[in-house]
Amino acid sequence: MAKFYDATMKTSEELCLGRWRAELLKHVRGDVLEIGTGTGVNLQYYPDTTHRLVLSEPDENMRQQLKRRVQASGRTSVEITSDGAGRLDLPDESFDSIVSTLVLCSVNDQTSSLREICRLLRPGGALFFVEHVAAKNNPRLLKWQRFLEPFWIFFCGNCHLTMDTESEIVAAGLTFDQIEKTSMLSPPPVVRPTIRGIARKACA
Repeated sequence: MAKFYDATMKTSEELCLGRWRAELLKHVRGDVLEIGTGTGVNLQYYPDTTHRLVLSEPDENMRQQLKRRVQASGRTSVEITSDGAGRLDLPDESFDSIVSTLVLCSVNDQTSSLREICRLLRPGGALFFVEHVAAKNNPRLLKWQRFLEPFWIFFCGNCHLTMDTESEIVAAGLTFDQIEKTSMLSPPPVVRPTIRGIARKACA
């Protein structure tokens, strides 16, 4: 999957994802963690307000491509870890910003991963997210998502089609600064329903 991921997503990146990433990530600041970094597509969008950047990617093949992309970028103060989103070997309240783009669909336990994000955020820190989700407002499409999900999980690296990520973010204790619900351009209809925005941890 690592070998073909960027090529598979190329059209969506050109039509919408690249713009969404740029608009969202210009707001990150301070010490930043990205979970499920993959091949490092977000790297080009991190602003100068990023002090320390930690990139987490458990898949070895993805991580090799990520390392090459980091080296080519010339960025300093970048750390790469193999930890998964469910448990990262990092101290509590280590980050001002955490980034998740098209990741929370494929984690082993979304609830645990979001609790881990909340643990790692400093008070007032924020999660910046772009995620495809269940088509809750389209019963016909949701029916197809449920039907295809077992096959999709098997062939697409544990990617789930029916995640209610919006509700899970709230259940983890985060509050939305902004959230936009829209349709991703180019991929199959079952992957198009998308949410993106910023969710914040309460100040102490």
